[in-house]
Amino acid sequence: MKTIILVRHAKSGFKNTDMIDFDRPLSEEWNNEVIFMQKILKKLKLKSDIIFCSDAKRTRETLEGLWEQLDCENEKIIYDKWIYEHHMDENLNYYLNLFTKIDNKKNVAIIVWHNPFMTRLIRYFTKNENIGMDTLSTAIIDFDTKSWADVEEMRWELSFFINPNKKS
Repeated sequence: MKTIILVRHAKSGFKNTDMIDFDRPLSEEWNNEVIFMQKILKKLKLKSDIIFCSDAKRTRETLEGLWEQLDCENEKIIYDKWIYEHHMDENLNYYLNLFTKIDNKKNVAIIVWHNPFMTRLIRYFTKNENIGMDTLSTAIIDFDTKSWADVEEMRWELSFFINPNKKS
């Protein structure tokens, strides 16, 4: 069994219009979302083997806010500026290839990225066009295989999804 955990970054701040998008920090209100998600993640007892995180400030801050609940170690994290630079791309090939290069000894990969890419990715794997990834949404997708190379050929099972913006 292989598992990918998708985490969209928390809300970003828009107050400084002179700031470039890449450097935008999280908004001050994001703490409520993160506290909510910390409780959920703690109950799930997630263990990560590898983490791919966009190099943008808001994704780094999101990962830092969830750090303790994701069982993270620094050497497990790969920060990738390419992820930020191409999160608007329609083509999923880079990301699918990224998954296939994961060592098969690793079973759980966490992805902390941006929209609209996150929504496209979850829709691609689940074949559900009605699902979306609002800020700090988290999805756990499992697939029954021993090899990351099978990612593209597998229909994944969405085993967990939460959108902290729609708690009611």
